[in-house]
Amino acid sequence: MRNRSVPKVVAVAVACLFLAGFAGCAGREYAPKRGIMYYHKELPAADRAVEAARAAGKDKACPAEFQAAEKSRNEAYEIYWSCRTQEAIAKANEATGLANALCPKKVEAPKPAPVVVPPPPPPPPAPTASISANPVYVYAGQCTTLSWSTQNAAEAMIDPGVGKVEQTGSKQVCPGDNTQYTITAKNAAGGSVTASTTVPVYKRTTLHINFDTNKADIRKADHPELQKAIDFVKMYPDTKISAVGYTDSRGDEKYNQKLSQRRADAVKKYLVDSGNVKADMITAEGRGEADPVGDNKTKEGQFQNRRVEIREQVK
Repeated sequence: MRNRSVPKVVAVAVACLFLAGFAGCAGREYAPKRGIMYYHKELPAADRAVEAARAAGKDKACPAEFQAAEKSRNEAYEIYWSCRTQEAIAKANEATGLANALCPKKVEAPKPAPVVVPPPPPPPPAPTASISANPVYVYAGQCTTLSWSTQNAAEAMIDPGVGKVEQTGSKQVCPGDNTQYTITAKNAAGGSVTASTTVPVYKRTTLHINFDTNKADIRKADHPELQKAIDFVKMYPDTKISAVGYTDSRGDEKYNQKLSQRRADAVKKYLVDSGNVKADMITAEGRGEADPVGDNKTKEGQFQNRRVEIREQVK
């Protein structure tokens, strides 16, 4: 039996075409496809949107989204050809929207404002320190004065035996032996600096030797005193020493200077000849009537001043 539904479908299609032709071109766009010359403008617009996206490479940049837009465009035409015009227009608009929205540019989140960290405060200046002694050397039992100065220091200390001190000052010390005094200055950040001075402590012995007038000969009576000098030298065999001669204040100053030198030379010779002291380890120096240790107005004082001192050489 012949199927009557086929002719009916064909009739509907012909009717649609007839109605389309009858209605004219108002609100439609010439876009021939499948024998239809004019379509509602939304369908060609969907075509253009999809093809523009393809030309822009969006079919590769976001293929899944592009296929969805293309599918909606194709469905719009299928629906239109089924004479469901309004539904086709809606689907075409959907396709256009999908195509235009393809591969949206990523909106970068605004970069946070850089955190401005203030620079650390500059470190405090490095401390400085200096220290000295006056006199620079002493004999056993004598004292000297330490003087020091610091800058940029929060605290200062002197060792040995002095301890914490003001940033600038002075103090008398009486070392018993050669002593190195060291000042340590520190600033608020813990930086430190040191400075040192060494105070030599010299041993000495004084020989009271009487010389005949206008002579510098050593008499036998003075040998016990000279033995003291030999014993002193033996105590310090590796130390250079000096024999320093003096006179009392009687007589001419120039004469006394020469006389004191002869006396110092005589003691040196005696030490070299009798005490086995190397000549290059001892020097002789005359100082005339300088540095009296006794009162030159008395015989006893004059005797004390006619002397030779044996001492370590000042370094």
